[in-house]
Amino acid sequence: MAREKSYTPVASYDQLKQVEEAIDQATTVEDIREATRQHGSKVGYKAFCYLLTGKMTPEGMKPEEAAAAAAALQVDGKDGAAQEIYRRILAEHPEFVPSPEQ
Repeated sequence: MAREKSYTPVASYDQLKQVEEAIDQATTVEDIREATRQHGSKVGYKAFCYLLTGKMTPEGMKPEEAAAAAAALQVDGKDGAAQEIYRRILAEHPEFVPSPEQ
């Protein structure tokens, strides 16, 4: 049996985070429709559906970019936010080891 490949969208980590935030802030069906109109084509509808259904997180889709974003937050003194991203990366990719420059 072939191992299923993980899905990696073309979208950047920042774009995926924007979608996640729009979904998290949605309180009505119309809010979800608007988020789909605004972000669906930018991040890809498959990625949007993964985020919408909770099957994936931006960190799960783009662990390398997420680690770089977390490292930048640490440099800015935002250790708590960085640690949350690292936790989410490891939840999706327990074997993930960031490259030395991250």
